[in-house]
Formats: sequence, C-alpha cells, structure tokens
Amino acid sequence: MDSLPLELHAQIFEFACTDDGSTARSLALVSKYVREVAAPYLYQSLAISGVEQTSELVTRLDATPPHLRRIRHLFLSDWTHSKTLQRAVHVPEDAQDQYIAQKALLLRILTLAAPTLETLAIMASCPYTGSSLLGALYSTPMPRLTELSIHGFYPFPHVPGCMPRLERLHLSGNRNPHGLLHLGALDAAYPSLTELRISGLMAAVSFAEELQSALQERPEDTQTRAANNSKVG
Repeated sequence: MDSLPLELHAQIFEFACTDDGSTARSLALVSKYVREVAAPYLYQSLAISGVEQTSELVTRLDATPPHLRRIRHLFLSDWTHSKTLQRAVHVPEDAQDQYIAQKALLLRILTLAAPTLETLAIMASCPYTGSSLLGALYSTPMPRLTELSIHGFYPFPHVPGCMPRLERLHLSGNRNPHGLLHLGALDAAYPSLTELRISGLMAAVSFAEELQSALQERPEDTQTRAANNSKVG
C-alpha cells in the first residue's frame, strides 16, 4: 500500500464506497492517513431510514464542509424497514408534529445532497407527510440526477427544469395513476427521460387506456422507442 500514490488510493476508495456507507465508515477507522484520503467519499453512497438515522445524518452533514459531503447515491425512507413491512401502522394524532419535523429533516438532506446526487430512491410511507414530501422533491433542483425511484402515494411530476438529466424514473404507490401522461407534464419535467417504469398498479383500466393513447399519438419513429423504454409492471 505504501508504494501507491495518494491519487490511486483515492480512486480505489471512490470505487469501493458504493454501498450503504458501511465501507467508508470502516475505512475511516483504519488509520489517520486512510481516514483523510477516504473523507471525500464518506457520504458518497448512503442508505438512511427512520427518524433516528435521519436526525443523525442532518447533524453530521450540517457540520461537514460542502466538499466533503458529496452525496452521489442515496436511499431515503421516512420509516424504518420493519415499520414499512407492517400491514397496518397506528399513527397517533400526537405524533403528527414528530412526522412534520422529520419531513423537514428529510427535505434538509435532499437539499444538501441535491447538487451532487446522481441516483435517488425514496420511500415516503407516512400518511401525513408522504405526498407533500414527494411534491417538495419535484421542486428541488438536482442537476446531476439520472435515476429516480419513488415509492409512496406520489403526486404527479409537474415542475420543469429541476432534473434536466433524469433518464430513468420508477414510480410505485399509486394503483391507478390516471392523468400522469396528460398535457405533456412528464416530458416537460424530465426532457431527458428514456425509461419509465410504473409498478403497483391494480385495476388501472383508465391508465392503461391513457398509456395506449399516449403511444398512439407519438410520431411513428418515437412511438417504437417509447414502447421499448416504457415499462409497466
């Protein structure tokens, strides 16, 4: 290891730190030298779920200089994995303030990550704040984002210009997203989109008709490309 220059060490660490953040945290414990070289990649790839992890990450990011908090790949969930697996979750009324506060923390993470973010998967499960959280996401400028996966009862994307490089979009959580393809809002919001996947559909006859109509209205050369790149499952 001593025979390699710092630049090669940095490149190796960059390629290695593409999991949920565990590799970067482990590298930081090896030695002072490794910790310093790996520092720019400590937050490169993260998986965050639940209020405790959300709050802790916001505290850490706010205390970290911008050049050391370059988040490229992010999984973000408002609830923990075990909570999302429950068929029915009782949400007491006095917990609403807590969920509203957590929503503000989640938006803070998205704002700090936005300039460098390339891939984002977000799960918005809370019935009080999920849809409004996703609505705020659409308005957050993410100039480098190329892949977005949304799980939750999502509103339709409608804000143009915020994600100009987005190529792949996965929407899940709306059983019948009738109206999604109307008025060209999706094309305006994501001009570089090449792949659209919509899952979790149920009895979505009206959306199926809408999709068929949208494909038929396209010119012949783009119709084939849209059929190949659009996935509904």
